[in-house]
Amino acid sequence: MKLKETISNKYNELNRLRADVPALVRVINQLTLENQELRNALTRPHPNVVPIQRKRLPPDE
Repeated sequence: MKLKETISNKYNELNRLRADVPALVRVINQLTLENQELRNALTRPHPNVVPIQRKRLPPDE
């Protein structure tokens, strides 16, 4: 009985993940377009874009 439950849970999780893929692809495409627009804006003579500084992570000890 435990095996059937595990298999059922696995298929339910896979179905949820498959349902998320189209939304994730849309978000990635949107972010890619926005990133390209920002890069293009930075190439203009007087860009109206302020780059965000990356947070520096502490080195691994």
